[in-house]
Amino acid sequence: MSSLFDSVDFNQRLFFPRRDSSPAPAGARDSFVEVEKGVRLHCRTHTKADAKATLVYFHGNGEVVHDYDDLAPRFLALGVELVLFDYRGYGQSTGVPTLRNIYADAVKCFETVPRSRPRIVFGRSLGAAAAAELAGREGLIDGLVLESGGSDLLALLARRGFPSMTLSAEERAVFDPREKLKRCRVPTLVLHGAEDNLILPSEAQGAFEALSSKDKKLVLIPERGHNDLSFSDVYWSALGAFLAKWK
Repeated sequence: MSSLFDSVDFNQRLFFPRRDSSPAPAGARDSFVEVEKGVRLHCRTHTKADAKATLVYFHGNGEVVHDYDDLAPRFLALGVELVLFDYRGYGQSTGVPTLRNIYADAVKCFETVPRSRPRIVFGRSLGAAAAAELAGREGLIDGLVLESGGSDLLALLARRGFPSMTLSAEERAVFDPREKLKRCRVPTLVLHGAEDNLILPSEAQGAFEALSSKDKKLVLIPERGHNDLSFSDVYWSALGAFLAKWK
């Protein structure tokens, strides 16, 4: 299938990779996942021996795993171990990022996370695309968190400077997060800034409505935009209550 979503132009407009990195802090370890010959992705795990679940985190655009070193203790305090992956071309990861690669790589990376604990997928902004891919695969994940994520393909195209277009059934099946979320039946938390003007709260509502899960919650965080949700006590309260399901 030939699609605009596979074009070099689209993917160059979509991704904003950073190449900086830092050593793993105390209590964390680095590893690499080979997703195809000659391409490996950087993984950073913030360990917690008594964790009740593992939070597998796919970060936003323009971010890298070490951006979360300072926030990691707050996640660990909620009773989870934190595992983060960089996309192709980000941080210490090799290769070139594309939207299609995000889907395939998310599965390969997720499969390296031990099944010894429940595995909860967290997708922030761009990372929501990876999270939706995993959520659409029956029986793979135990829980889902979407933060500041998009769910409208036409809105994504508009944000990247492409005119409105008609999407084929094949394109929707491969690239539309709502089609994948329809197959998601695990507990899900959708977090979004009530004042987000980059990805509108209506897209969070769209994701929420698409979910087939009977255990789902949408939290629109007052006075927050796209990148500042973690500065809100409402954010941590909602996330803590959600993760308590696995304690």
